[in-house]
Amino acid sequence: MHLAPVWIISVVSCLLVATFAAAEAATSKADFYVATDGNDAWSGRFAVANASASDGPFASVARAQKAMREIRADVSDRPVSVLIRGGIYRLAQPLTFTPQDSGFENAPTIYAAYPGEQPVFSGGRPITGWTKGEGELWIAEIPQVKSGDWYFHQLFVNGKRRTRARHPNEGYLRIAGTLKPLTDRSAARGDTSYKIGFRYHPGDIKHSDGLEDLNIILYHSWTASLHWIKELDEQSNTVHFTARCAWPVAYWDANERYHLENYFEALDAPGEWYLNRKTGILYYWPFEGEDMQEAEVNAPRLQHLVEIRGDAQAGNTVEYLVLRGLSFQHAEWVHPKNKMADGQAAMHLSAAVVATWARHCSIERCEIAHVGEYGLILGEGCKHNRVCHCHIHDLGGGGVRLGETLLHTDPERQTDHNVVDNCFIHDGGHVFKAGIGVWIGRSSYNTVSHNEICDFYYSGCSVGWSWGYAPSSANHNVFEYNHIHNLGKGVLSDMGGIYSLGVSPGSVERFNLIHDVYSYAYGGWGLYTDEGSTDILLENNVVYNCKTGCFHQHYGRTNTIRNNIFAVAQTGNIVRSRQEEHLSFTFKRNIVLTNNGVPLGGNWGNGNYRIDYNIYWDIADEDIEFAGMEFEEWQELGRDRHSRIADPLFVDAQNYDFRLREDSPVRKWGFEPIDISKIGLYGETEWVNAPKKIVRKPLDRPPAPEPQPIIDDFEDTEVGENAKLARTHGQSAGAGIRVTDEQAATGNHSLKFTDAPGLEHDWQPHMYYQPRFSKGLVRFSFDLRVEPGAIFWHEWRDAHYPYRVGPSISIEKNGELRAGGNPLMTVPHSKWTHIEIACGLGKIAGAYDLKVTVQGQEPHRFEKLPNGSPQWRRLRWLGFVSLATDTAVFYIDNVKLDAE
Repeated sequence: MHLAPVWIISVVSCLLVATFAAAEAATSKADFYVATDGNDAWSGRFAVANASASDGPFASVARAQKAMREIRADVSDRPVSVLIRGGIYRLAQPLTFTPQDSGFENAPTIYAAYPGEQPVFSGGRPITGWTKGEGELWIAEIPQVKSGDWYFHQLFVNGKRRTRARHPNEGYLRIAGTLKPLTDRSAARGDTSYKIGFRYHPGDIKHSDGLEDLNIILYHSWTASLHWIKELDEQSNTVHFTARCAWPVAYWDANERYHLENYFEALDAPGEWYLNRKTGILYYWPFEGEDMQEAEVNAPRLQHLVEIRGDAQAGNTVEYLVLRGLSFQHAEWVHPKNKMADGQAAMHLSAAVVATWARHCSIERCEIAHVGEYGLILGEGCKHNRVCHCHIHDLGGGGVRLGETLLHTDPERQTDHNVVDNCFIHDGGHVFKAGIGVWIGRSSYNTVSHNEICDFYYSGCSVGWSWGYAPSSANHNVFEYNHIHNLGKGVLSDMGGIYSLGVSPGSVERFNLIHDVYSYAYGGWGLYTDEGSTDILLENNVVYNCKTGCFHQHYGRTNTIRNNIFAVAQTGNIVRSRQEEHLSFTFKRNIVLTNNGVPLGGNWGNGNYRIDYNIYWDIADEDIEFAGMEFEEWQELGRDRHSRIADPLFVDAQNYDFRLREDSPVRKWGFEPIDISKIGLYGETEWVNAPKKIVRKPLDRPPAPEPQPIIDDFEDTEVGENAKLARTHGQSAGAGIRVTDEQAATGNHSLKFTDAPGLEHDWQPHMYYQPRFSKGLVRFSFDLRVEPGAIFWHEWRDAHYPYRVGPSISIEKNGELRAGGNPLMTVPHSKWTHIEIACGLGKIAGAYDLKVTVQGQEPHRFEKLPNGSPQWRRLRWLGFVSLATDTAVFYIDNVKLDAE
């Protein structure tokens, strides 16, 4: 039997839905009608009100629902429907559908928009009565707020989200430090005292009226936590939260970012607003040309707009219910102050539309917009549902969630076999930055196809919720023909266009177009197989312009990556992190384009992968290195034996046109052309072109990094902190590497290395810089003061596995300076010594010159010292190590690295 591809099945399914809808629309016939000028005392059988006959449409869906349930008792052989006229319907409570509202396979229950009209169901209230206040401000008094009956966190003016007063208006503040010194990062993960506040710089946070409503948004790595203030001490410059964050403050970034929201003093720019809980006064600074006497202003009141609720206890489901052509707008975000508002994918959130125990239901051609949490959740017990041709946007969190973070043992309670197809999901993370476009948790047999997913601060799609190699809880999921782009925007880190977790047999990611994934720090990847990702097929994807790689596997097993185009990253393009004893993946028949000569990043040493028949090319004409090796060296290890360095001859790779020219040689080498014309939305022209209307603020994205000099005298780093530009390891049991004011070659600060007995490794503590110099003459200098008992070691390495060594010098306990193990001179203890190294890279590598100047003495010069490894050519690791096995100290200062 020949089975049609999943995308064809989902497209046909949604086209059949559209055909049925068109036929229904052409007749405009329904069992009941609802209109804004209707009356719930009428019959609801007529689309237009007839005042003289005292009859016409209902005024509310709730009344139509009651009538539908009555006729459903007798009608099961045909669809029954309610057509809803255009206009705004203010909801006092969510639209709620239960098993009583179910239809049948060929006779669904339908709630749809009247042809040519747009009904809007709003969970908000209009804000009117605006008067001119002081300066640029306008004010509106809201009695329900003052009385304590209402408080809101979002405001929409003329259909656009407006900004809660924030500081700073652009960018971030930076913490001054943790509440107590962060000396052991691993121990801090289990210490709540590192998660309940921080030290701030004087004046950054001040007491203000309404402090109890001020929010701190604290940026970690892949999350941003939201906090209320429990205690603010302007004497000690410390702030304590009402609830903790998930990660220790400063764990990922010593100078962690944050911003403040929702206090009057921050209201200083057009588009900002502030609501005073005590007075009930709403303040707003209009944009130029915004007339507050005419403006349509809405604030949300309801958290949920639609609830589809099966009866879990009785095992009764809501079946064959269709919502079509409806717009759901203005939903609030709700979160208790004493509970953590943090976590991957913002999973602590609910959604505007929530379904549980729904089967064979459809949400078609609907809009979900201007909401504070996720747009839509298909939760417990949801199976065989479709979300098609929906516009889901302006989201406080993410777009669509399928499944849960737990897997029920009862199969009936599990979520599976759902489809999200042909949806435009965008503009999320406005409140909770970690929201995701489409998230699949512990759920299987779902299809996510032909969607346009863009403009989130974290991942576009995510699948799986198992870390490691536990039995599969998410398998046979398909992501295909999606256009996923403009993610991260330099705000969060550790993200992917499609992010996967756990053992996932039968799961496929194919024919997706992914681009412009730009993280804050590390982790702006296109396809990202994270912890334990196993048995996933990734094929025929086009991925480009991702900050730290177009494909990254943290760790996983037997994944297959074939016939993809991976083009342009700022670092290594194909990244392999953790090395394990099993086969990580098979990487074949891919085209890898670079503009920095680095197709591979991470760790490639143990060879537990299959990589062959690939095509590599650098569009900037840089020399290409393979895990620190020349191509021939790489192939001699049995890797990429049949691969080529060759121009694939794309139409215009510089401008991301990856169609193959007629004279491209890659077809005869086994690469199958990828037709991206079928990717993304389909249907009517206006719908397909809708994403093109988005106007994005240009992202301040620096170009691919050039090799950067390193200059650090530690004067700008506070005493007790680590070196800002380096990575520090082995700080435990009394050992550490911290800035100090005890000694300094110049200025007031230096970096103190303190060794200790009983450490796990002799080479702890150590620190290293990560320069990316590949050619030319590099000069490195620093000041060194060695105290009695210390053993100092300094070395240059490449990225090869095992690493190869360039310059390597050490100073023994007796002060003997050695280069490559050979003694050169004696360096006195407790005196500053200036050390300079000049070393050629690339084609001029091979030896280095060393100059040593002891304080008060003439320089000692040592020329043409051999590198530790004859094959060493590139500088990727520049380290300082303390090798003592007892308490010992040395200091460094005035670190400087540059190249000619």
